[in-house]
Amino acid sequence: MPGAELVDPVAYAPWWPWVSLAIAVAVVAWFVWVVRSTRAPAAPTAPPGPATAPPAPTSRRDPYAALRGTTLARLDEVERRYRAREVDTRAANLEIRYVLREFATARTGVDTSAMTASAARADRRTRPLASLLEGTSVPTFAATSRARVARSLAEARKRVRAW
Repeated sequence: MPGAELVDPVAYAPWWPWVSLAIAVAVVAWFVWVVRSTRAPAAPTAPPGPATAPPAPTSRRDPYAALRGTTLARLDEVERRYRAREVDTRAANLEIRYVLREFATARTGVDTSAMTASAARADRRTRPLASLLEGTSVPTFAATSRARVARSLAEARKRVRAW
């Protein structure tokens, strides 16, 4: 090839470095977005309610007296709503389960928000919760049930007072 035919390479346009920088920033931003949107929050958020954390002890004999009082008041509210026909048997049993799980979480320090009866029975700290979860599972999940809300409430109150 003769030397007269050689041509210098064509220079890149001045805007190409900016395009490559924008692509790199977009890729990094996409990775950050994916990581942040697929991870759980750093600090667990507790559901609203007064029984999510153990209250300060009010007496030397029973450090859970305030927690018991709050839980029993919430069970009374479930009963009131059921008697006023604001909730049906299924919804009342769901609320009883929710209140009992919050009480057990505050009482033991173990997260019981999604605990099954068999899992509660396996852990010695949550064993008293297992029978209550079993007793309220049939009226909660069955298509029809002959369970009585009054009986579920009585058992829940008995367990809260004794535990």
